[in-house]
Amino acid sequence: MSAPPSSLIDRLVRRTARVAQVRPKLAVADIRLALALAGLIALGPLLTIVGAHMLRTGVEADNRALASQLRTRNAPQAARGAAAAVLRDATRQPALAATLDRLARALPDDARLVSAVRDADGALLFEISASDPDLLRGALRRDSLLGTLRESGQRRTQDARVVVTLRTRA
Repeated sequence: MSAPPSSLIDRLVRRTARVAQVRPKLAVADIRLALALAGLIALGPLLTIVGAHMLRTGVEADNRALASQLRTRNAPQAARGAAAAVLRDATRQPALAATLDRLARALPDDARLVSAVRDADGALLFEISASDPDLLRGALRRDSLLGTLRESGQRRTQDARVVVTLRTRA
């Protein structure tokens, strides 16, 4: 009797066994080298992130130093600009004497100026005594400059008059 013909699987198993015997086994050193290479490849992105963080920290420190230098160099110019703005605002407002002159012309006959003061912020503060504060308000509204005065308070005196406190915008 003849041997049965070998099947496809039998031939595949024999061929695989032959190839396994012929191929050399990997040495332990080769496996370590492969693992080290895989580790280096995995560390690439991590090293990139750490390096970028170090560069960014250095650049931010340089930016802070430059900003500090810029503030010190620009401080005199900023002070000059602030002084110029105060002077510009002061010259745009009418002088106290001109305002008092217009106020004297606009006041009703029974009203009297008690005090006039310029605050540190440049606002004018007037105290005017009148028997009828409504007549005073009406008289002041007729003048365009004095119409901007805002009442900030009032009090009654012992002689039944009312002292109205008026203030300009700074």
